[in-house]
Amino acid sequence: MAPDPPAPVTIPTYDVRSLAAAGLCIAALFFDTLGWPMAIVGVVLLRRAVFGARIKWMLAALALVPKIAFLAVRSLGAPAGLSFTIEPTTLATSSSLWAWSVLLAAFGVFVMLRAKPVPPAPGQPPPPPSRQPLLLKSVGFVAIAAGVLLLSGLTDGFHRIDDAGEGRWALKHAARGTVATFKAGEVASIEGREVPRTRGASRYAVRLALADGRSFSVSTPSVAALREVRAFATTANLGAGKVKVTRRGEGTWTNGATGFMLKDFAGAFEHADKDTGERTTMEFWIEGDRLAGKETVVDGKSTYVRALRNISVADTGEMRYDLATRAEAGKPSESTMSFSLNWSSGGDSARLTNDGLQVGARKFARR
Repeated sequence: MAPDPPAPVTIPTYDVRSLAAAGLCIAALFFDTLGWPMAIVGVVLLRRAVFGARIKWMLAALALVPKIAFLAVRSLGAPAGLSFTIEPTTLATSSSLWAWSVLLAAFGVFVMLRAKPVPPAPGQPPPPPSRQPLLLKSVGFVAIAAGVLLLSGLTDGFHRIDDAGEGRWALKHAARGTVATFKAGEVASIEGREVPRTRGASRYAVRLALADGRSFSVSTPSVAALREVRAFATTANLGAGKVKVTRRGEGTWTNGATGFMLKDFAGAFEHADKDTGERTTMEFWIEGDRLAGKETVVDGKSTYVRALRNISVADTGEMRYDLATRAEAGKPSESTMSFSLNWSSGGDSARLTNDGLQVGARKFARR
């Protein structure tokens, strides 16, 4: 009897929609902001993909679960008070950083395993000596080390500056926590500068030196780091000339040389609504080296006062602050009580001008 012919090998075929869905779900791992739309589009395309249900669930989880998890981590790890973020992409805030780090480390392990010499077949002479295994091991070791450094940020001195209370500031590292605390008067210098590259986008280096000789530095691709340095210099009321920020094409900025200073924000600003008769007063004063403030709203016979917390300002006039919850109680009639809360979860912003203060569309005149 003739043997049965071997069964034909069938290679599964996938349509463009299915391949695009899988590619977007996997690629979304390696991007933060752009990764969200990539993940959403990929999951939508998965609905009509030819993959099995288990594969679809795995791809959807791969695209969305890390991002949702890190969104929760960022919310839980967000500083409670005033903070200046110098490096926004850290292991505590970015799922893509983990993805790139793991990919680098996995590539290094793969290369090192490939470097393992294969024993010759029985009866065959050993291969001639070669430097290829050593070269592959070196490449693998460098890739693993780069993944570890990228993940933990060991080369960075700090990632943000937080209000530590009692007139002190704290340098925070995403992996090591608080690395130093200091008062404004203990800052020797802060230097922020743009580092141009022949290829790719520029990086921005920030170095903070304390009067006791310690120094901490960080390098980031985020230009927002230089804006945060300028805002910290004004908010902390640092001595004039202690902070320098250098950008290509803009020259060198020194705190206190131009723009608004902390004392310029102190004072009272009023806004009157002609239609409702409501009058709002914003008052700011300096407590130690910080700016404090309150908002007073007079509406008919009622007066409401609430504190302005976590106030940060920049020499350009921008101001950010959190509003304390405003509780309002009233008695419309003998048998009725009213109670309401006015709460802002995201804070508010304003801008100081030469004529006064502007909060949204409302303009406040200096009193």
